[in-house]
Amino acid sequence: DAFTDDAVLAISYFLSSRDLVNLGLTCQRFGATPRVDIDVGVGVDYEARPWSLMEEVARQRVADATAKHEWRNSDILIRQGSESWIALDHRLHRLLRTSSSSLVFHRLIGNGIAYAKNDPSHVQVHDDALSSGQYPLGSSCAICQNVMTCGKHYAQFIVTREGYIEVGVMRPIQGWNTRDLKTMHPRGSNGYTRFCRQRNDDREFEGDVHWYLHQTSPDNYGRSNFLRNDDVVGLLLDLDQGILSAYKNGRCLGVKKDGLVGHYCWVASVTNAVYRGAVKIESASLPEN
Repeated sequence: DAFTDDAVLAISYFLSSRDLVNLGLTCQRFGATPRVDIDVGVGVDYEARPWSLMEEVARQRVADATAKHEWRNSDILIRQGSESWIALDHRLHRLLRTSSSSLVFHRLIGNGIAYAKNDPSHVQVHDDALSSGQYPLGSSCAICQNVMTCGKHYAQFIVTREGYIEVGVMRPIQGWNTRDLKTMHPRGSNGYTRFCRQRNDDREFEGDVHWYLHQTSPDNYGRSNFLRNDDVVGLLLDLDQGILSAYKNGRCLGVKKDGLVGHYCWVASVTNAVYRGAVKIESASLPEN
């Protein structure tokens, strides 16, 4: 009994997510949700913790990471639906293992989008979106953490499951509360338009091109913006010239947008409509042509 829960929490804090799962399987004390029974004085600690001891370790680690400035406004460290704290902790450690030059999606806007395979660089239409009325038809967006201010930048978007997918750029959205939005596409979002116009005097919001999402031509079935498995869309943003060029499966499609001034982030949009599209972002070397 001298081996208190506080001692377990302190020691387990240094274990990996996988080790937390394994330790939780060894006995009920570590892996079972505590029984709340106020009449017998279980205690405030048990009342306030409706999850297992190992889940509490993961929750504390996520809370410590969330307190850091760079992740304070990130959706990477927010639980999605019934996701466990250990699963979220695992995503945190995947994030910490990535290099500073790696691209990840740190904001998700709309409730029809989720991380795929617990990978912050990989998003998909939410698993429940096609079967529940809580997820209206429409688009949701994932925004990258890197803010591009000058020079040339290139990213590749790899389709891992076919669907209605658009990729492009939009403004950084720090300071915009998007938590209650069920759908989001910059084309039809009055909130996003208003957010950008209110900041037109800021250098990062210069000009009137606040977003651009590359659109693909209709396929043989008449489906616009429909990308197939293993399609690779490359985007080259040249802020010195103010242009955005597109590539698809290695073929240059030319300049798709000009007049880009100010600061931008990479963005991917997935649409909840029949298909459960998924796309992964990767940094890549500048194309030769």
